[in-house]
Amino acid sequence: MSSNQVYSFQFISRDSSSSIHILFSGVVDIQQAKMDKLEVIAVGQPENISSIQLSVSSHKDIVNLCQKLKYDGKQLKNLTNKLSELFHSNGKSDDFMEQLMHYFKNKDNEKISYLLNQIVNQAAGNSKPEIQIFYMILDRSRLDEENQSLPISSPEEESSEANEGEDAELPSFDPPLPIDTSGQTQSVEQFIPNGSRVIPMKYVLSPVSGVQINTLKTGDKILVQLLKSDTSSQSIIESMKLETPEGQIRPVPGTVVASKNSGVENETLVQIGSDIFGKIYEEENSIKVKPYLGEKTISTGKPTSKNSQPSSQTSEDSGLLITILIALGVLGIAMTTIFVYLL
Repeated sequence: MSSNQVYSFQFISRDSSSSIHILFSGVVDIQQAKMDKLEVIAVGQPENISSIQLSVSSHKDIVNLCQKLKYDGKQLKNLTNKLSELFHSNGKSDDFMEQLMHYFKNKDNEKISYLLNQIVNQAAGNSKPEIQIFYMILDRSRLDEENQSLPISSPEEESSEANEGEDAELPSFDPPLPIDTSGQTQSVEQFIPNGSRVIPMKYVLSPVSGVQINTLKTGDKILVQLLKSDTSSQSIIESMKLETPEGQIRPVPGTVVASKNSGVENETLVQIGSDIFGKIYEEENSIKVKPYLGEKTISTGKPTSKNSQPSSQTSEDSGLLITILIALGVLGIAMTTIFVYLL
């Protein structure tokens, strides 16, 4: 198989009960078995993504639509960011990609849907969405082809725009796209080495004396905290012994690898080990985080008891010595008395 061939992989997840609808498109490098590119968005209105037909729409078509919806503010922002983090993380996971490639080759759509549902549930909570998938092998050069020149507007939008005489603007969404794309192409994810683990983290806040996150620079050291609720972090929490007897997770020092500000939003990549990274997204970039100043881990009480042991031992030895001296004094007096009596 040619090294220029890739899997173009797309899916739509629809959950009418929760009004969560997800559109995803990814490019899988067949030779290296890794996710090369991906675009994902979560919306609350199904009509926002109804123009996409998976068997017809190209990767570029889906990217264009996702970027337009984000630019127009029609995404479920927090959920979209969470999904993006999870898919990027799993896209770098050897176990996940090995399973996905195996199911691709065997055309096991049921197993593929199961894998996707696990990620969706991790981001959006337990649900049973209807998942429609499509994947095919194609040459990498075809990824930039556009089969749909425009996301199709709803009849109401077309009618309204026609009445306002703005039809001339409809054929091209190119002008706004560079505005949105600039933030995407400079994502902090480009600084994550291949094969690294990416896990969710959160800042340790310090509202008074902390460092404002929009001033963070590469190389800054801050305190972060792993999430106990994240299953992918459990092995790291156990190996680093971060969980206290009370069930709390101790903060760990991390080094800022990259930090990007987009308006009032902030996205920071933090490294806590040779191959362990965390991407933290905040919608308010004025919050302050606690810097790491080299302080030692707070003791749990055992060291104190060990330190106090010598003083306790000294007190016991002193008491024993006094007792012996008193006994010897009493014995001396008794012997002196007996000796005088015998004389």
